[in-house]
Amino acid sequence: MDNNKENKNQNDEENNEQNKEAEAKRPWYKSDVFLTLICIFLPPIGYIIILSNRKKWSHDRYIGYLAVATFTMALFLIKFLPGKWGDIIFLTGAGIIFIIKL
Repeated sequence: MDNNKENKNQNDEENNEQNKEAEAKRPWYKSDVFLTLICIFLPPIGYIIILSNRKKWSHDRYIGYLAVATFTMALFLIKFLPGKWGDIIFLTGAGIIFIIKL
């Protein structure tokens, strides 16, 4: 039983080391920070990058980027609504969040 746990811990450590080495070898434009910034400041381009790399990434990483891009895309699209609709939707969302926190 102890050997299995030791082997599992050793394998986890080796995998972590391999992941760190792979991250160190990636160019700057494929780094996590750069991709997150693209998803925040340029949501349409972030969506294209996320959807094109969907099969290359783990599920957790893909969902994390998708959540950031979806949230910022919603805020990005509000500015294209006519008239006061953007303000109405934003204030409604803020009100819902305020009520939930009570």
